[in-house]
Amino acid sequence: MKKKSKKSFRHPNRFLFSIAKGISRFLCRFIYNVEVVRNDLKGKTGRCVIIANHESIIDVLPGYVVAPAKTHFVVSKAMMQSLPIAPLMEMCGAIGKNQFQTSALDMRRMKAVLDHDEPLMLYPAGLMTESGSSTPIPLATAKVLKWFKADVYVARVNGTYLTNPKWARVKRRGKITIELYKLASKEEFSALSDEEAEALVNEHLSFDAYRHNEEEKIYYKNGDNVEGLEHVLYMCPSCKSEHTMWVRGRNKLCCENCGYTVKSDNYGILSLVGDGDPIYKYPSDWHAFIEESVYDFVKEHPNFFYQTRAEIHAINEKKHRYERIGQGMISFDFNKFVMDGIVNGEPYVEEIPTHAFPILPFRPGAYFEIQHGESIYRIIPDNPTIVMKWIFTLKATFRLKHEDEEKYK
Repeated sequence: MKKKSKKSFRHPNRFLFSIAKGISRFLCRFIYNVEVVRNDLKGKTGRCVIIANHESIIDVLPGYVVAPAKTHFVVSKAMMQSLPIAPLMEMCGAIGKNQFQTSALDMRRMKAVLDHDEPLMLYPAGLMTESGSSTPIPLATAKVLKWFKADVYVARVNGTYLTNPKWARVKRRGKITIELYKLASKEEFSALSDEEAEALVNEHLSFDAYRHNEEEKIYYKNGDNVEGLEHVLYMCPSCKSEHTMWVRGRNKLCCENCGYTVKSDNYGILSLVGDGDPIYKYPSDWHAFIEESVYDFVKEHPNFFYQTRAEIHAINEKKHRYERIGQGMISFDFNKFVMDGIVNGEPYVEEIPTHAFPILPFRPGAYFEIQHGESIYRIIPDNPTIVMKWIFTLKATFRLKHEDEEKYK
């Protein structure tokens, strides 16, 4: 007699899942102006993988609207542990995983969901965009999707970024659309080479919210178009000075060093204040310019060393929230972070290698998070304007290490 394997996941509670869908429908209809353009899984259930682009933290709301019953959402373990509703998320079948690092246990749990003929929904980017444009999905993700051996669907959302940007202090009402469609059957997807699968996934998940809205002309207004964006676009594209951008009148970005000033309209597009055209009319292009500038700097100065004094927070698993546990100096070089301070009342020094970190969870102008083993630390610098520069620098080190590996293969 065949022995039944023990499940490594939790079946969604039907009642709670339906409540979550109902709340999502209400918010999407009356608060966020969401239109479901297409839903190829309406009324269906069973084994499938749904991959979605990730523009904003509110992506999950239209996701719940279109997802079939019993869908398991894959979310970051840090979010699962730090939200008061974490127990309800687990009861709805959510699966928490390490961000940017997929353990064997995470893989088994996701595969077990599919092997029990239940849908799985994940956000391959792993982190919502701060720039309005997507980042490429790595080859490893395409390999995992092939290993799942399931039909692959795409849940593509538009408008959530401009509604609720990662850097913004307030939400805007415009229009959000979502369409859920079949990308490939399990046979079609398995027949692709890894590189072909990677290209197909990137084709369907890539986006640039600013270019898209320049075509769609969806109006977003609350009188506060760029406040917070100065933490992302911290380098002036004209004089190249850092941390000199500031907000004027809630819709203008101005460099206090050279006076370069741009204004955002209610579609998110930038124009130059004065005669001529802006250097970058799309914030996503401005962001790309800074990222490349930091990459060039790190390539020329691999011995860089950054340091900041900061508060250290960690998740209180009983209260499901971050709490202050200490303070100290956080240093960062090409290969590691070092935490040196007082944690939980005791001296604490820890080196954390960065070779496996393509990026970190963060909020521009506020904090970044470092996962070390099972611990997740939220670092709040005394000068939080450095956060974006550190994130760009980490991405540059990861990219350079990967390029070196490819060179010597």
